[in-house]
Amino acid sequence: MYTSQKKIIDHYIQQAISVKDKILLILVMNVKDITVNYNDYSSMSVMSEYYSYKQYEEIISALRSCNYDVKSYFDENDFISDFQSGILRDNYPRKLVVINSAQKGTGAGRKSLIPAFCDLHGITYTGSDAYTVSFARDKYHWFSFLQQGGFPTCKSYLFDPNHHWIMNQKPNNGQRVIAKLNGESSSIGLDKENIFYYTEDKDQFLLQLSQKFNQRIIVEQFISGEEVEVPVISSFQNTCSLFPASITVNGNSDLNDTILDYTIRGDHLFDYELYYQKNPQIAEDIMKMTEEVTKAMNIQGFGRIDYRINHFNEFFITDIATNPHITQSMTFWFAYRQMGYSYSDVLQTLIGTALIQNDVRINSYEYSL
Repeated sequence: MYTSQKKIIDHYIQQAISVKDKILLILVMNVKDITVNYNDYSSMSVMSEYYSYKQYEEIISALRSCNYDVKSYFDENDFISDFQSGILRDNYPRKLVVINSAQKGTGAGRKSLIPAFCDLHGITYTGSDAYTVSFARDKYHWFSFLQQGGFPTCKSYLFDPNHHWIMNQKPNNGQRVIAKLNGESSSIGLDKENIFYYTEDKDQFLLQLSQKFNQRIIVEQFISGEEVEVPVISSFQNTCSLFPASITVNGNSDLNDTILDYTIRGDHLFDYELYYQKNPQIAEDIMKMTEEVTKAMNIQGFGRIDYRINHFNEFFITDIATNPHITQSMTFWFAYRQMGYSYSDVLQTLIGTALIQNDVRINSYEYSL
């Protein structure tokens, strides 16, 4: 069942193992109660996207158990300062490989700082480039892009705090919709009241929501049914979907109208089960779709495509993550466990994709000065 996926994963792991003595891993990671964030929302903090210290310890312990040399930064500014001052280059002549999950602040494109800096200085890093990361954070933009390509997206509309309905397009009266922050993830700004039947009276709710979080609101057709997350591994060599993971709440995968709102996601009041066991054909279709979406979006390293599946087995793309969490409570580790891998194998795969994608030549590399 997993033969093709395991062949690709094993290849990436071997790439990482083969150069472990020639690289220094740099973790640039925002961690709760350590990273200082001076710009946040008054409610539904962006720190819900940060790793806990326990999760950070799980990651660094797994890497060190494989004998990688690791240096950690909990703030993007500290990493940039050490590199620019020469501390990293002078003290560590080995090749730097940055594992990035940093995104301080609330600004648009905030996840793009480290990829952009690394590209500027020729530093190898995990994940997608700065443009792809920013593009994937703007839900309406990538919705429109995929819709143009014929991908199964929900009908969507864009509400601006200053200009209201963009291009004068809005839902029909009585249409059931869900309102999301256009530039956020981790269910920030998302509550049960965000699902409603549209009337013009709801414009006031959308205005208040957009003003509260100082950003546009994407209003999508709401899909009642199941929700699945599909991890995907990608480099210029190949793109490989892992098997879809069904979201379960209270042990039930048929969510109907339940969504992973800020509370359910933030408190991790959900679990996973293997969707393939329930509907193999739809699972295969979704995996193929995920690979096509990944190629179209130019996602590199680890990504994740989320879907809602209605009661007629029609599936719709609802979210894209170019930097999904790699903790032991999230989808990648769930998928790897099904295949018999260890947690460290998840991290070594990620390193391997970075080495291949950035065309590393360890022995001849010279740092840019």
